[in-house]
Amino acid sequence: MKKLFIFTILCLILVACQNHGSNTNNSVYQTHNSLSVVASSIKSSGINHILITQNPWQYMLNQIDVNVPENKRVKEERDRLLLNPQAFEVTALRSEPYVYYIINQLRKNRLPVELALIPLIESAYDPLATSSGKAAGLWQFVPITAKEYGLKKNSNFDDRRDLIASTNSAITLLQNLNNRFNGDWLLTLAAYNAGEGRVKKAIEKNQANGLPTNYWSLELPNETMRYVPKILAIIDIVKNSKQYGIKLPDCSYENSLVRIDMSKNISLAKIAQYSDIPLSDLKSFNAGYLKQTVNGPFHLLVPYAYAEKLHKKLQEKNLVTTEITELLQDVPHSTMPIEVKTATIQQSTGINNKNTILHTANTKKQITYQVKAGDSLHSIARNYQVKITDILTWNNMKDSQVKEGDVLTINLINPI
Repeated sequence: MKKLFIFTILCLILVACQNHGSNTNNSVYQTHNSLSVVASSIKSSGINHILITQNPWQYMLNQIDVNVPENKRVKEERDRLLLNPQAFEVTALRSEPYVYYIINQLRKNRLPVELALIPLIESAYDPLATSSGKAAGLWQFVPITAKEYGLKKNSNFDDRRDLIASTNSAITLLQNLNNRFNGDWLLTLAAYNAGEGRVKKAIEKNQANGLPTNYWSLELPNETMRYVPKILAIIDIVKNSKQYGIKLPDCSYENSLVRIDMSKNISLAKIAQYSDIPLSDLKSFNAGYLKQTVNGPFHLLVPYAYAEKLHKKLQEKNLVTTEITELLQDVPHSTMPIEVKTATIQQSTGINNKNTILHTANTKKQITYQVKAGDSLHSIARNYQVKITDILTWNNMKDSQVKEGDVLTINLINPI
């Protein structure tokens, strides 16, 4: 992105750009990505992805295995961010409705989970954000890049502001850039900010002068000189949040977005009336609709907690098709006493109340559950409608004591 949008709440800590000296520590972390060829990368390790639904930020924390270089440019960006830790926490919390989908798409595409921090810098996780350079949405696509990566805009809808469309295009862009820079994630991030051509010219200039061509040695626009160190600083803050006194978001899956496919046009104001979701929130969740009317792609994004009530109301009005689609349909939902393994929740089945489990007739499903603070074997068995003795057997447990972080296997069969 050619212009870095800085959300107002971060102004005090993210502005005042400066030129930094080139005397930096060239020690960077090594890549473990199978597609990568050179050093200077971000590593994504193999942690059970069930954590995404329990808390995506905790999942990210557990995934991070990065040795962030302690050089002048990174330190300066980190110091700026830590000047106002509350602003950082507020911005991170704003990610809650969107970060589930983003992190899961990164996981599915085997990309480093730390890339979910890009919207934190680009847009402060505000889909309605627009920069002076006409970049828009969570990922701040400028028009020319958006067009190249299939993001369309008409008078009714802007794909750049849509969570699903923009995230999928951003992932494709990041994959392409990373391949073109031989797996070097620092150069990839620099190109995401400044453009591929500008980074390549800087590399060619250094090559012509017999200079190193790693990110730290390149002469790039001031914004890009700060951009990568800022991402590294945020990675370090997330990784060492307790040390820095930062509280990472304690997300709830009920606030994750699900998709309702509409059959007719309807205003977001009317959706707000039907669902009790604040109109301002609906505008953010569905920022692609420029006229605040659901049309064009005809999909509506709402928090999980509101989906059932709204879907029933829309059915009564003949405004909706027969399904609610979960954006994390391939991930077990361990935070909720509802386990949905199918791609969609069918109308014929409906969404039951929170004390029931949805089943397909004569099916058996095995899930993995990570114990949370306050859990007991009794509460887990009650939520999943299984017997405590069965959980003990499935997990070869000698007693019923469980602690936070334990991972349990649970077999879901038709209601007992």
